[in-house]
Amino acid sequence: MINRSSRDPAYRQIADLLRAQIQTGRIKPGELLPFEGRIAQEYGVGRVTARAALRVLRNEGLVVTERGYGTYVVEPQERQTIRVPRGARIWSRMPTDAERVELGIEPGAVVPVVEYQVGLQPVRGPYAADRTDFTTA
Repeated sequence: MINRSSRDPAYRQIADLLRAQIQTGRIKPGELLPFEGRIAQEYGVGRVTARAALRVLRNEGLVVTERGYGTYVVEPQERQTIRVPRGARIWSRMPTDAERVELGIEPGAVVPVVEYQVGLQPVRGPYAADRTDFTTA
């Protein structure tokens, strides 16, 4: 339920509740989430707030919205761990259209890509930031 006295905005609280249901398997990959109007009614908020909560989940790569179909949970993507030497220069940026296609980043999703370089070696990457972990271990 939404805590009206919380510092977190209502849309963030709703996203947290839906995320928890996805992560625990209560809402499974391929299942449709309730539509915006239903979420708004269930949590006692406006449609704009419900839409913002779904946008958070989309940006995290947990759900995809298809016009005329709805918003559904996607299969979790396997994470890749990249070992980066100490002293490497690491940066992020938004992907090009070609990189979105190559990395399977949904159009409109806010998913940066990460690149790194060690000394004068060529740049390595890009890697989709939502499914890549970097370590120096």
